[in-house]
Amino acid sequence: MGLETPGFHFSVTCAGIRQREHPDMALIVSDPPARWSGTFTRNRVKAAPVQIGMERLRKGVPLSVILVNSGNANACTGERGVRDAQLLCREAAHLLGVPENQVIMASTGVIGHPLPLKRMKSALPTLVRNLGQSSLADVAQAIMTTDRYPKWEIIPVQGYPEIWVAGVVKGAGMISPSMATMLGFFFTNAGMPLSALHPITHQAVMNSFNRIKVDGDQSTNDTVLVLDNGAAHEGTPENRLKGAISYTLEKIMRSLAWKIVDNGEGVTKVVTIVVETAKTEEEARRIAESVGNSPLVKTAFYGEDPNWGRIMAAIGYAGAEINPEDIDILFDDVTLASKGHGTGKLAEQRAADVMKRHDYTVRIILRQGSSSYRIITSDLSAEYVKINADYRS
Repeated sequence: MGLETPGFHFSVTCAGIRQREHPDMALIVSDPPARWSGTFTRNRVKAAPVQIGMERLRKGVPLSVILVNSGNANACTGERGVRDAQLLCREAAHLLGVPENQVIMASTGVIGHPLPLKRMKSALPTLVRNLGQSSLADVAQAIMTTDRYPKWEIIPVQGYPEIWVAGVVKGAGMISPSMATMLGFFFTNAGMPLSALHPITHQAVMNSFNRIKVDGDQSTNDTVLVLDNGAAHEGTPENRLKGAISYTLEKIMRSLAWKIVDNGEGVTKVVTIVVETAKTEEEARRIAESVGNSPLVKTAFYGEDPNWGRIMAAIGYAGAEINPEDIDILFDDVTLASKGHGTGKLAEQRAADVMKRHDYTVRIILRQGSSSYRIITSDLSAEYVKINADYRS
């Protein structure tokens, strides 16, 4: 319904985990079972479903089912959390007639509370019974927490009209690169072998979800999965197809990553930070993330204040090799600082006009080398504080 994803079937329902009137559980089924790859949070505090998912991925078994819930992260719940997740996986496997080790969970929501196991278990027969009656858009709705709008896409692979890539994500807070601070599920019928799917997935994640920031916090539940249940396409050069799939997967991940920042808690501005002519890519990354994480810089974005001194300060403590007298700072095409010095009131007025836009780019030119790095960040508003001050209530 809505999106055509042959071989993948969806269902959503309301289990009453947090909001009784809103869908909060989703079922994703691959038929046939899919080859899959994924990335998980690097936070050392890992939610129960992340622990199970990582173990399943290490064993290399096919994946038939993803059971997703919002409203409860099932993190910091100890052995009980693992047992509860395993029980729900086992029950879903039984109802669907698939091996238990081909089922994983993904959860998002409040940390530190056990799952409402009875309500969730009671919801499983409805999910199974209604399988195929929901769309990817419905899944996007069901996995939202503080997200303002659902995020999903499906795009064809250029040059291969019969092949497509689809994706659905959630994320609005606890967004900072360290794998991918959100949930994301991606589907294709490309027929990629695992030897190709793993590097394609990791590269796409590194160039998309690992380059976004809202608040600098890293979640306990980060999960990005890529499922491919297609048969090998006879007569198609593998390297050519691999390149096309890699390009398309990264394209859809970049698009959805931008939407996560745009959809961030309290966000009114989406700002691309581009660091150019750094000595190394690692140093460019450090500076981009230092500027993109700075509360003072982010509040200036919110206030539409071209306070370039805050950017210079964040550059200075990033731990990269710089010479302040070599640095230019531009807001779109407005040079706000040149060779480490401000360019005057008129430039500040023009930069302030740029900052009234919903999205724009800050370029930082270092003149130290030939490396560059790009991230997407947001402003920091009073609304962010309000949302997170009473998140559990």
